[in-house]
Amino acid sequence: MRIKSDGKYEYRKDLYDQAGELLGESTRSKGLDASAEFTRRMMKNLERAANHPDMTAELAEILSTPRVTLEYRVESRVQVNE
Repeated sequence: MRIKSDGKYEYRKDLYDQAGELLGESTRSKGLDASAEFTRRMMKNLERAANHPDMTAELAEILSTPRVTLEYRVESRVQVNE
């Protein structure tokens, strides 16, 4: 697989290097693998967090990113049955 990293995509080199460093990997390839695994697990964890009883609107905002948005709403309803 080839990933374009020239011209307007040159920023990707630094992005992939930084991700690898944050995840303790020494190569871009390993950094991308680690990032993919982290994302797969984190998406499941964010879903669990969104449904956790201690979730708040503030925490949802903190956990959100430009690509992944956590929403928290409190809904209530009053229904009168006759």
